[in-house]
Amino acid sequence: MRLLSLCLAVVSCLAVAPAQAQTDTPPLDYARTLRESEMVFVPYMGMNRGPVFYTQYTQVPTDSAASVAGMRRFFVNLYPTAHQNDLYNGFISRNGITDARLLPIPSAGSCQPSAGIADLLRTMPTNYRPTVVGGNYPFICGLSIYVFPAEEAAVRAYIAANSVITLRATVPLCATNSPLLNVPAINQRLVTDGVLQTSSNLGVEGNSWNVLFESAKLAQLSPSLFVTSDPQVGWETYIKSFTLNLTAQTATMSPAAASNSAAICTPTPLVINFG
Repeated sequence: MRLLSLCLAVVSCLAVAPAQAQTDTPPLDYARTLRESEMVFVPYMGMNRGPVFYTQYTQVPTDSAASVAGMRRFFVNLYPTAHQNDLYNGFISRNGITDARLLPIPSAGSCQPSAGIADLLRTMPTNYRPTVVGGNYPFICGLSIYVFPAEEAAVRAYIAANSVITLRATVPLCATNSPLLNVPAINQRLVTDGVLQTSSNLGVEGNSWNVLFESAKLAQLSPSLFVTSDPQVGWETYIKSFTLNLTAQTATMSPAAASNSAAICTPTPLVINFG
């Protein structure tokens, strides 16, 4: 009964939280992860397309500067060294990779102005001090710099000699030997039992409460379907494949999630540091 008790606890949490949005992006196939130099490629299930993550970056200031309110503005961007050193194109070509060109989504505050650049420009007006700006692939983030014209050359010289951005980010990847959950096989059992129905777009859908309880019961009665020695872990992975709306009492799984296995993740986070 432990799993059913857990199910009740999960339902209690979900009842006070908004439904999680799911997309049609296929799950990542961690068993086929490729690592080379400072590049990590993780393909989507059944494809050779997926995101490329980078562990090494270099800061690149823009050559041009705009004039704003009597000041000069330019940017310093964090650029993957694999692109700068011409490692990226060979990696993509040799392995037949299609890059999904996604930026990792670091937590708020992952990129910050360094203490040195903040101190150097501390006399700038408050609204014109160094500020972090969002990334634009392959730049992970950047820094907006305002300077008075007479100081631009000295500030650029400082940037050339010092790191002016600090980056502390973690990408939550899984080990290549993470066990795979056969989601289509579980779906088929629940379709046979009348818990799920195949939707018109070839995903699956059902009543959220029935899906939660009947899948939990299935994990107890047929633990081998849920792969691991502790079926609770596999069941949690399975439930995360759904978009659950307990108010509307719906559970839907996208075609991509319904037709592919899902990794029961053994966490192996990718840590990215700069500065």
